Amino acid sequence: MTFSIKTHRLHQDGTPVELVATPNMGGTVRPLYLILHFTAGTSGNGAISWLANPDAKASAHLVVDRDGSVTQMVPFNRIAWHAGKSRWNDLEGMNAYSIGIEIVNAGKLKKSESGTWTSWSGQKIEADDVIVATHKHESSPAGWHRYTSEQIAAVVAIGAALNTQYGFLDVLGHDDIAPDRKVDPGPAFPMVSVQSKILGRV
Repeated sequence: MTFSIKTHRLHQDGTPVELVATPNMGGTVRPLYLILHFTAGTSGNGAISWLANPDAKASAHLVVDRDGSVTQMVPFNRIAWHAGKSRWNDLEGMNAYSIGIEIVNAGKLKKSESGTWTSWSGQKIEADDVIVATHKHESSPAGWHRYTSEQIAAVVAIGAALNTQYGFLDVLGHDDIAPDRKVDPGPAFPMVSVQSKILGRV
C-alpha cells in the first residue's frame, strides 16, 4: 500500500481514503508532531461513530482499524481534538501542533479471577491477543491488547507519507504529552521502531 497527501486528504494507492466528517474540529493546525493514540475499544465503526458525534467533543485526523483500513475524519490543515490538556517541551495544547491518529485497540486490560481478560467496558479479549508488560510511567505489569501487524504497517506507511509532507519534529504517544492522564498507545505498541521508520532513522 502506498499513501500520499493531496489537498489535505490521505490517498491510498491514488484514491482518497474513506471520509467520515466530524464537526469536532478547530482552526488551522501547525503540524509539528504526529501523535498516536489507542481508541480503548475494539470496534472501528464504534470509534468513528463516537468521534463524529458532537457530544464526544473529541476527534482525530485518522482512525486505523484492526485490519489496517483507514478512515479520515479531519482534514490535515485543521485542528482535531485528540490531545486534550497536553504539553511537549515549551508547547501547550498539542491539538494545535499535531496530527492525531487513533488506532483501534482496547488498551489496558483487567484480568478476572477466572483468568479472563476484559477491557474497561467489560469486553472479553482473547488471551492470544494480550501481552503482559509494564507501562513506562507505571511500576506494575498489566495486560495490554495486542496491535495487529496490519495496523502497525498502516501506521508506519501513513506516518511516513505525512512526514514527507509536513516534516515532523517527532512522533509521540498520548502518554508522552499527557503523562499524568493517559497511557496510550501503551507498551503493546512498538513505538521506538515505528518512530524510526516514520522519521527515516533506519
